[in-house]
Amino acid sequence: MSSEVLKIKGDTFLQMPFIDTSLALEVSDISDFAAVKRKLVKLYGECAFAVVDGKSIKLSDVSRADAVFMPPLADFDKPRYNVCDAERVIERLMRKDGGCPWDSVQTHRSIRVNMIEEAYEAVDAIDNNDIDNMQEEFGDVLLQSLLQSAIARREGEFDFDDVCDGLCKKLIGRHTFIFGDDSAHSAADALTLWDKNKSVEKHYDGVKSQLEALPNAFPSLLRCQKAYKKIKKSGAEIVPSRDLEAALENKDYAAAIAACVALLSDEGKDAEVELNRIVREKIDSL
Repeated sequence: MSSEVLKIKGDTFLQMPFIDTSLALEVSDISDFAAVKRKLVKLYGECAFAVVDGKSIKLSDVSRADAVFMPPLADFDKPRYNVCDAERVIERLMRKDGGCPWDSVQTHRSIRVNMIEEAYEAVDAIDNNDIDNMQEEFGDVLLQSLLQSAIARREGEFDFDDVCDGLCKKLIGRHTFIFGDDSAHSAADALTLWDKNKSVEKHYDGVKSQLEALPNAFPSLLRCQKAYKKIKKSGAEIVPSRDLEAALENKDYAAAIAACVALLSDEGKDAEVELNRIVREKIDSL
């Protein structure tokens, strides 16, 4: 817990996405106290105490104020935590001396599969429209990024700040219709510009280099579908129905599956989703 005081004006405070509550906070020049109070309650919890006009008072009991002082919270004993705390908790777990005996010895490869598992569990929560589980699973996906970044920091490779830096540069660089001079009037326009900017960034010189960049770790149906979309977008002539007929005639069932993936893609459907639907229907019919 630091003795440093973070001093912010009210309007600026409302625009800041993250506040480190391990620092003392002073919010001044408050014009919209209701909005500031809502954000403070979100950060510190309903039972937090604030200092207003030199008096300590429960935040929920404050009706208006021109300035509010929030004392710092202990790093690992807070009613609410945010991304600043998440990185701090991971750092504590990863310490060589006094850290978690399991976390502190992990490597990029030892927890590689965890990234895949957590991503699938997050997607499952989305498919089930399970809001509570979404919140938990999105946290688990973030956990994997934080752990991998902490391992990289330990090995002198990069850290979470570098990850965020690269992410922001990618988003800004590819959204030239937001941060540059391009224009996009539809989702299709935006996607076209994204792909164009990505190709420049990645130095793709044609569809083959784009296909070679597809991760080998992708599920085969997903990889097949993405490959088909890229080949089709390149202008190559592909007739999935004809390919399916030829594949079945030659009993080349793998090629038949690829042709079915292409047919589903042309209908705007996801092969993974559709095949899982068939499996669920089969199970439900038993």
